[in-house]
Amino acid sequence: MASLHLYRALLRQAKGMKDYNFRMYALRRVKVGFQKNRSLQGEDAAAALANGMDQLEMLRRQATLSQLYPSARSVME
Repeated sequence: MASLHLYRALLRQAKGMKDYNFRMYALRRVKVGFQKNRSLQGEDAAAALANGMDQLEMLRRQATLSQLYPSARSVME
């Protein structure tokens, strides 16, 4: 259950990025990371969750910086 909560929180933060390229990279990295670690169990799963929480904090900081210093809109937006 904690992994599902972490997954949703990471996706929510990734969608909050203002820059298109950073947003798509963050979304792709979250999805691939969870697919890669899907079969982990025990100590490996606990370590992956701890790493995910660190990544969430980093993504929150990046989203805040993205809002403070917006870049020009991309042609993709």
